Amino acid sequence: MAFTEDMNELERTVQRLEKEELPLEEALKLYEDGLGLVRRCSAFLRDAEQRIEVLDEDGTWKPWTEEDRP
Repeated sequence: MAFTEDMNELERTVQRLEKEELPLEEALKLYEDGLGLVRRCSAFLRDAEQRIEVLDEDGTWKPWTEEDRP
């Protein structure tokens, strides 16, 4: 799945867990599936951050670092 699809599926999973009265086994399965989606989305975002370059104050391009986080 693509990142957007994973995020949409994660949102649906969270909504089901919050709103529906589910049997414990089904709720646990949804929770585990949600964790897998969170891990995939987090890995995608980490990879994207590593590929981003930022323009430094002196006008040169440098790799993104945690210091560049707003």
